[in-house]
Amino acid sequence: MDWLKRFFARRKRQESHTALWIYVRCRRCGEPLRVRADRRYDLASEWRDAGETGPAYTMHKDIVGERCFQRISVDLAFDHRLQIIEQRIVGGDVLSEAEYTASLASPSPRLRPPGAQEKADETR
Repeated sequence: MDWLKRFFARRKRQESHTALWIYVRCRRCGEPLRVRADRRYDLASEWRDAGETGPAYTMHKDIVGERCFQRISVDLAFDHRLQIIEQRIVGGDVLSEAEYTASLASPSPRLRPPGAQEKADETR
């Protein structure tokens, strides 16, 4: 039966070197979101003529959280080293990885499930 436990055991997934993580917060409900983009498939090459300036790659993502159905549109522009040089977000705010993990550790009152605050007040 030991083989059965190993078969169904959850294995930790290895981080891919092609993963690009995007951290945003919904403006409507305050939910922090982490979205994975793949550098091989999600980036679009921007072909330029000689002497023309601009980003080497662009990416567009529409993100919807679990708590509300507000759409967050993310447009990113990258240089040839895949560093973000420009970002536009509609419906949300950019978070750093540290801000994202901090917001998961201490959720704001807006992120509590409905009725959670009333139950907390009743127990006092």
